[in-house]
Amino acid sequence: MEHSPAAVVDRLRPLLLAVHQALSAGVAVSAAVHAEHGWNPTADRHLDHQLVRREAMERLRPWGASPDELSDPLLARQLELGGTGTDNLGLPMSGLILRTPTDVLRVWRSDDGELPAAATDGLRAFYRQRPSRQLQLDLGERPDAPRPHAGHLALLWADAGTVLTRFDLVRPCGHLGRRAHVDWHVDLLERLIHPAA
Repeated sequence: MEHSPAAVVDRLRPLLLAVHQALSAGVAVSAAVHAEHGWNPTADRHLDHQLVRREAMERLRPWGASPDELSDPLLARQLELGGTGTDNLGLPMSGLILRTPTDVLRVWRSDDGELPAAATDGLRAFYRQRPSRQLQLDLGERPDAPRPHAGHLALLWADAGTVLTRFDLVRPCGHLGRRAHVDWHVDLLERLIHPAA
């Protein structure tokens, strides 16, 4: 499985566009709720982030359809809600987990464009993967080789007012202490959403 930035963006393009639309809608919902009540979003950033996440979850639910409900069963996708019931909406605050047959995508709010600190066993395990650039000659797949693991990716977003100002795709490749190492980092606003003409 190819894990270069170009290959990953090409492979996940429909999902990445859907996440961008869902987060943009969430930002608009949060702004409307705050305006309706006369609240300042900076007074309670957790509520602002949670409202964005909640709306995005609703808009991404179709990505959790079973394979026979999708137009292309080979691209079966799953929106992981964290539990078996519909009351559990996944990761706390701004986090979402999306899975495809080839990738696991964790969506986090990040004002500074940095991955969350590798402070838990789960995050350390998520960050632990080989870099996408191979340093040795690949002689092809062996029939007895173990099945490759899904690629781990982070989608980092931020907003100002009612507009997404950050939409970055990051591939982690390990950690040193609490600091995550980055294999590559792509600005999707520039590359996917608003490409140069």
